[in-house]
Amino acid sequence: MLDRAVAAFAGGGWGWTVGELEGLVTAAGWVYRAPLEGTVSCEFDAVPGRAGAFLFRDEVTAVYLIIKQRAGTAVLARRDEFVAAIDQVAELLGPPASRCPGPDPSVGWRVAAGALEIVDRPGALDLWLRPAPKPAPRTIGSPERTGAHGSADVHGSTEDLAAAAAILPLGGVLRLLDGTEPVAELRQAEDHLTVHTGGGRTEILQWPAAGGAYRRMIVDLGSGR
Repeated sequence: MLDRAVAAFAGGGWGWTVGELEGLVTAAGWVYRAPLEGTVSCEFDAVPGRAGAFLFRDEVTAVYLIIKQRAGTAVLARRDEFVAAIDQVAELLGPPASRCPGPDPSVGWRVAAGALEIVDRPGALDLWLRPAPKPAPRTIGSPERTGAHGSADVHGSTEDLAAAAAILPLGGVLRLLDGTEPVAELRQAEDHLTVHTGGGRTEILQWPAAGGAYRRMIVDLGSGR
């Protein structure tokens, strides 16, 4: 179902009018329901999830598919699902053109109709089609000046340390400390996470990264102390 929706979203000829919405919904394989007069949103049946659109008068401002609804899912499990969905879309469209790390990360592709985006939210993993890409948030100045930094004790659990690394925003810094002694510093860029160890070693974790990759990184740092 995701492949069919991506193919429909990435195809040409979609002009963002309410009159064209049924054709897009049918191409995506969903059950169309006409919006009620005066409403600003509508929902469609999609297998296995739920889909919908947002409206402004006679225009469609966004179309979405909830790939997976979830409650209480741990950060690293969310990242596994996020990367799996990205890989599936990338088989059709190639690598994403935009990447936005953070607590609710996203990646995007430019398509004929605008921008296709996968968003990893705590409550759901979403696919969005928008007329134009949203500008990615940018860190202004150093992480120390913007507050996008933190520290963690290396004696914490692997899961907690890996999750802390997995929610770093663009430009964020996480310092791992053994008491007051620095063990490693993690810096998040748009497409990779750089790990500098106290021993002078530098490692690169490509982003987006699955939950298992963060776990392995923390285990490797622990074994190298």
